[in-house]
Formats: sequence, structure tokens, C-alpha cells
Amino acid sequence: MKRTISILLAILLALAATRWLAGRPESPPSPANEVPTATSPAPANEAPTATSPAPPPSAPEPGGELLVRGVTVRDLDGRIAWRGDVDLGPVLARIEAGERDSHRNDGGVFGNREGLLPGRPRGYYREYVVRTPGIAHAGPQRLIAGDGGELFYTADHYATFQRIR
Repeated sequence: MKRTISILLAILLALAATRWLAGRPESPPSPANEVPTATSPAPANEAPTATSPAPPPSAPEPGGELLVRGVTVRDLDGRIAWRGDVDLGPVLARIEAGERDSHRNDGGVFGNREGLLPGRPRGYYREYVVRTPGIAHAGPQRLIAGDGGELFYTADHYATFQRIR
């Protein structure tokens, strides 16, 4: 009985690891100030291709500091869920108005466990959900706000960050 349970647990762990790895990008992580890119909404079932690399990311435009152009957002299975520009203005307005997203971590402490943001004491950074069209749950997009007014955006659930201001 114990052997059967051990084998079942091993199989479940292997399946979970395989599924998690399938959602990871094949290329090495990009620098901390980059996000994946693209330009228009894409079907949720579109799979990434090895022959069509994404164009380089673009920084927010001057005067449009809260617009991140050409973002690609992937779902939990690694499929493209959204391609297009992301306007962080409505999220920032919601935060400034004291409104919260329904996700339990919205407004919570961001621990910077990845170490990709500048080192600060625990509680310095807060994370906020940026909803993705076509994804029913909170999705991978987040806006990280520092106590000093700096903002960082991630389209890939903390794998890469782009400084917004």
C-alpha cells in the first residue's frame, strides 16, 4: 500500500514538473528591464514557435509612461493568451483610489524572492494584479510599486521586469 502511494506521488510530481516546464520559455531569461513582446490579440490556442522569435521589447513611450507596447502574455500552459499594448493607467488609477482587485494578493507585500528588483527591506514593495483579457483568473501580469514611487511591470509572473518609473 505504501509503495503504491509512493509510486502515485512520484507520477503526480513528474506530471506537475513536466507541465510547469512546458510553460517555461525555451530561451534564457531576458534582462530584468525587458518584457516579451508582440502587437495584437492572438488566439488562446496559438503555440509558440521556434522559428519566429519575438521582436525586441519596447519601452513605454515618452509622455505615455504607463503604456507598455507589444506585450505577449502566456497562460499556464505556455500558450499565447494575449498580444498587444498594455495600458497600466487604469490599474494605477485603481490603486491610487484605494480600490482592490478581487485576487487575494492584490496590494499585498511583494517579497522580491527572485532578487530581480533592487534590494529593499521586506514590505517596501507591493504587488498589484494587471488583468489579462481572455484569462479568467488573475493571470501572470503584475505591477510592483515601491515605497519610493518606482513602478515595475511583469508580464510573465516575476520572470522578468520592466521599470516603468
